[in-house]
Amino acid sequence: MRKLPLLVVGVLALALGVAGIAQAVNSKQGMKVSVSKSSVKKAKKGGVGTFTVALSLQRDPSDPPFATSTTVVHFDKNLVFNYKKFPTCTAAQALADAGPCRKAQVGTGTAIGQASIAVGPENLTIKLYNGKSGQLYLHLRGTTPLPINSVIVGNLGKDRGKYGYKLSVNVPANLQQPAPGVYAALTSFITKVNGSKKGKGGVPYIGLKGCKGGKLNFGGDFGFTDGTKQSPTTTAKCKK
Repeated sequence: MRKLPLLVVGVLALALGVAGIAQAVNSKQGMKVSVSKSSVKKAKKGGVGTFTVALSLQRDPSDPPFATSTTVVHFDKNLVFNYKKFPTCTAAQALADAGPCRKAQVGTGTAIGQASIAVGPENLTIKLYNGKSGQLYLHLRGTTPLPINSVIVGNLGKDRGKYGYKLSVNVPANLQQPAPGVYAALTSFITKVNGSKKGKGGVPYIGLKGCKGGKLNFGGDFGFTDGTKQSPTTTAKCKK
């Protein structure tokens, strides 16, 4: 992405072009995060509600074709991820939308891509599945102008400082370069984690244990195929 992956987070769209990578990326990576239940008191009963991560890329027309190769989304330390108490499925099952993944699905998403100015956009759908050992599988599907059926693997782990967890993603080679000589830069990637589904013990997938200064902090580290990086930050409102 000059984006996502993913948080989350949140988000993914494709802007495709031909040729080599020559200069630094000038396009601007952005991210926004929101929760539908921002009260700690209410969140303790049912989680943060719908948790939305929206990643965007404002393209600079002077940029040569490029792709996002790595994405790390950082989550505020007051957020709790209860992935260990939810059903899981494998990456292969996620790719096939197999039966075991029905109970493991924790969210959905959408993405918009641009194959080229002449060809038009690519619309993608996303399904989020809970995997074992803190993995999150993002299943992307698209039909035109290119057929896309791929799973992005996110690894959820502990973070530090003002962040409690981070989701690390290596964008698959077939999404960085979906066709020979064609590079894909993510311009929009929006994911929403379902806040109503409860895991073992009645816990939500994402919970909220506190609120400091009336806001939750989020950050992203996005690496591109030209070797440059961008690290935008954002906040979401919360209250005790």
